[in-house]
Amino acid sequence: MFSGILGNEPIKAYLQKAIVENRLAQTLLFAGPDGIGKSLFAKAVAAALLGKNGSPDLHVYGPEGKSGLYAIDTIRELIAEDHEASFEGQGKVFLLEDAERMQPASANALLKTLEEPNPETTFILLTSNEKEILPTILSRCTVLHFQPLTEEMIASLLHEKGHPKRLAKLAHGSAGRAFELAEHEGVEEQRKLLFELMAKRPSYPELALHLSKFDEKEEEDPVKAARRVEHLFASVLMWHRDQHLRQIGAREELLFFPDEPKMDPVSLPQIEKAIDQARMAVQRNMKLSVCLTKLLTKLA
Repeated sequence: MFSGILGNEPIKAYLQKAIVENRLAQTLLFAGPDGIGKSLFAKAVAAALLGKNGSPDLHVYGPEGKSGLYAIDTIRELIAEDHEASFEGQGKVFLLEDAERMQPASANALLKTLEEPNPETTFILLTSNEKEILPTILSRCTVLHFQPLTEEMIASLLHEKGHPKRLAKLAHGSAGRAFELAEHEGVEEQRKLLFELMAKRPSYPELALHLSKFDEKEEEDPVKAARRVEHLFASVLMWHRDQHLRQIGAREELLFFPDEPKMDPVSLPQIEKAIDQARMAVQRNMKLSVCLTKLLTKLA
């Protein structure tokens, strides 16, 4: 059922047993970081329930438009589809990607369907931010928490595609992030600039000028843009973690960025708090350059 999907063996065992014994919950929430295989698991479950891959009774939904949010009309379309008969008589599976990007109106519209689902329907919601899911939706779901992949697993996937294995260390357990680093030079260029600024610690005017470059290329897909921003925040945290390890004389192989210069680090709780504040500011549509300027100023 899960042939070729790496990691999360306990969840594989649970899902296989639940499907074989015909006791799989009708509403599932797959929670965990982006790029660790949640969508692959969901599609494998759908294939097992519907009897084949590519069934017309698998309906995949996701955020739309420049806002990167679920439109209320999309949810109404889903609800209407749930009331229609299945094409092949095996039931239906609705897969909702990035489910945390449903606004309250959309989530509330879906709630009644989740409370009284069609007996032949299975809903699988995917999220990288469980805290953003409306509590009433969350209470209707059986939640499965997916864990990051190991560095060895990601290195193997990169090698299969001809990419350098070293990127696995920077992926923070996410194969998706590793491939994004491998296939998009812009992400790596932004990270290097960020590290250069953290090392040099320029004054505010110069810092703001350099960081304005982060606004020059706007990502068309707001979901992908959010993932790239999260990669930058994760890189800042990893950079400071390395500096703490250097202070205690840790071995070089434990470092994420062994080629970076040694600097005096800020305390990890302070870093985490500053990153959380920057993350919230981005979610409120503040320019990335402004958020990063405030973040690096706090950490200087």
